[in-house]
Amino acid sequence: MKIVGVLGGFGPETTAEFYVSIVEKNRSFSGSHPNILIHNSPVPFGLEEDAVKNGRNLNKFLPILFDSVKIIQNKVDFIVLPCNTLHIFIEDLRKISKKPVLSIIEEIAVEVKQRSLKKVGLLATLKTFKERIYDTKLHENGIEVVKPSDSDMIRLSQIIHLILQGVKSDNLKTELIAITNGLKQNGAEAVILGCTDLQLLLKQSDSSLPLIDTMDVLANSTVKLINETEGKNARR
Repeated sequence: MKIVGVLGGFGPETTAEFYVSIVEKNRSFSGSHPNILIHNSPVPFGLEEDAVKNGRNLNKFLPILFDSVKIIQNKVDFIVLPCNTLHIFIEDLRKISKKPVLSIIEEIAVEVKQRSLKKVGLLATLKTFKERIYDTKLHENGIEVVKPSDSDMIRLSQIIHLILQGVKSDNLKTELIAITNGLKQNGAEAVILGCTDLQLLLKQSDSSLPLIDTMDVLANSTVKLINETEGKNARR
């Protein structure tokens, strides 16, 4: 069984949910507990707020991510990062890591293609939208991305920041449902929860469209890789 290293702390509640998800999925997959090493990075609250709400100063996360990789890479077989926004640095992490780094963006592209979807909505942070990390990968597979209005993008980042602070009110859920319905009206066949914190508030039972939970997809891929035979290589 391979050891997975998790770059955690972006935010901590999602890291905890991701851990539990891997444990439960691995129990069903192989009848055993997985071997997991988590490093929870000490992210300053001010930096977190500026990055999530305003899409600024993301470059300040790079040294934090690099330190986390250096701490765990010699003790694991591959690395995962359960944070969509910080995947703007996925290639930087792959360059400095001695071990393969699984990409949540690539795994979602595979999932969407397997579902034979042609037009998907996206809920994410401002930075994820601006960097077009989902657009690029999904367009390669002939899949169109439907986005919220500019004002809804801004509000989404504000909501995500509130979730990170532990706020999960019915009013916030109602706002997310309204934004999701707008994506449906614009032709989306399903909606990608392109921030792993969104699954803490928005559930499939809340949406008339299929929700593609990026944390769940990454957890499934992680468990498969944990149990992959040594003769195969982790995706980079």
